[in-house]
Amino acid sequence: MRGCLRRILAVAQNTFLEAVRQKVFAVLLIFALVLLGGASYFAEFSFQEQFKFLKDLSYAAISLTGLLVGLLGAAQLIPGEIERRTILTALCRPLRRWEFIAGKFLGLAGLLAGMVGIMALAVWGLLGWKGLQLIGGEGADSAAIWSEAMDPRLVQAGLLIGVKLVVVAAIAVFFSTVATSTTFVIAMTLMVYLIGHLQSVAREQWLETGEAAHGVVRLFLATVSFLVPDFNLYNLIDEIVTGNMVAWHSTLGVVGYSVVYVIILLTASAVVFEGRDI
Repeated sequence: MRGCLRRILAVAQNTFLEAVRQKVFAVLLIFALVLLGGASYFAEFSFQEQFKFLKDLSYAAISLTGLLVGLLGAAQLIPGEIERRTILTALCRPLRRWEFIAGKFLGLAGLLAGMVGIMALAVWGLLGWKGLQLIGGEGADSAAIWSEAMDPRLVQAGLLIGVKLVVVAAIAVFFSTVATSTTFVIAMTLMVYLIGHLQSVAREQWLETGEAAHGVVRLFLATVSFLVPDFNLYNLIDEIVTGNMVAWHSTLGVVGYSVVYVIILLTASAVVFEGRDI
């Protein structure tokens, strides 16, 4: 077991370092940080509206940047190794294929967690700086402003964004085990991502149509309902950013759902990759 864990962590570390060295990730990270910093110059409303604007823009930037990093990183995990023929060297060692998949995913998940963590800290710093600016104004309600700036519920929002991006990365890893083209992996992952936002609609249609719907339609709706993750669950992020209270058990429920889905996707990826001829 220790040897298995060491091999997985070695692959994860190598994947993380390779991803960090790629300039595209540095560019995306810098882009997001600049966007977060510049967001403070576009808000000239009441302090509640200013903070809502900053939170909306900031977390949208984190989600978009993380999505791009997850897609680009996962799409190159296996197709890139096959193209460079380095996968043959890796698998010639006492490294099982499922360990290779697990290590690659953990390395990418570590990269996403680091990026989300850095940008979340940047958001808190931005909100704190903006709060200090507003507190210095005439007639400012210091307690209300500081409470809005240092809202602890933003930890929940950051956690939800992180697990959502990890699910997207797991989907991309699965497609990378069945494809040789990075374009195909990105396109299929984006398609699943978009369909996932309509998953609840498909489930409702499947339940309501019953036997009245055509067999092909029912099969499609059932497939979407059971196989595609429901990305609407992560709309709790919007509730938190808006200022509504979201119980921690709801957040942890979504985290648990994400973990189960990631395990299923990685298991399927390992099974597919085990039977693949390289």
